Amino acid sequence: MDQERQTKVASALQQYRETVSQHNIMLIRAVVRGVETQPVPPSWSEKDAQQLRMQEFCRVLQVNIPESVTARQILHDDDVLAELIQRYDLDGVVAPNPDNLEQREEFFANIRKHIPETVDLAEFPPADLAYLCTLVSGITGPGISYHRYSQQFDFISPIKDAQQLEKTLEGVVVPIRSDYSVWPLPPSEPGVTYNQLTDIWEDWEIAVVFNLGRGPRVGGGYALYCRREAANDEAFKWRYGVQDEEWYSDVYDSIEEFLGFYAHFNEQTEQEIAGDIRPLIRGRVGYYE
Repeated sequence: MDQERQTKVASALQQYRETVSQHNIMLIRAVVRGVETQPVPPSWSEKDAQQLRMQEFCRVLQVNIPESVTARQILHDDDVLAELIQRYDLDGVVAPNPDNLEQREEFFANIRKHIPETVDLAEFPPADLAYLCTLVSGITGPGISYHRYSQQFDFISPIKDAQQLEKTLEGVVVPIRSDYSVWPLPPSEPGVTYNQLTDIWEDWEIAVVFNLGRGPRVGGGYALYCRREAANDEAFKWRYGVQDEEWYSDVYDSIEEFLGFYAHFNEQTEQEIAGDIRPLIRGRVGYYE
């Protein structure tokens, strides 16, 4: 991939990180304001009340904050917010490290071994994806706290150990399409099955896909080697999408286009995160029911 294209991918990644960071900062401030307005028992001193509020703030966001940091700083101090963003990957990426680069090369090599020989690939790995993986270890989307674990799907999940690396090989899929021209559907022949992509991205002729990111349900981020179903003269190429069980995104022609979409994918709202705040009178300093 030439320098111009690398610059475009890096620029798209930076724009994605800024978009996710700003959205998550909005959520952080919403939690601070929500916690600050919660009543406390009248018997509590102001010091204990502030400690109780800060503990609830940390619980909702699932972060640890030094006792010296105040709610006002979180609302108004850009340096404090920047530290939170960096420490807890709240810009939607996992920072790269040398070990991950080797693991990612092994990941691509193993994926290639599991792609059927009948699939004629013009390139592997996809150049834009391979370059993106030299810049970050993971692409995890917008959202903070429990939302990230219960609702969000990674585009690229970081590789943390050899066992996880081996498990990614289960994500190489050649879709088996249903033939709805015959109805009712005949019983499956021996050895013929449906898979998780049978009815997904039906407007695309897909030679093979491989899974890049995981989530709380069936689905995740995918690279698809495909062309439009109606465009028989179109060349196959690598494209990108994300699936959440029966829901699936559009298919995007490039990493740059996909990141523009993914920066807002499954965004957590202020109302949703405000609903995670518990009334402070239910707890005591250092204890939550």
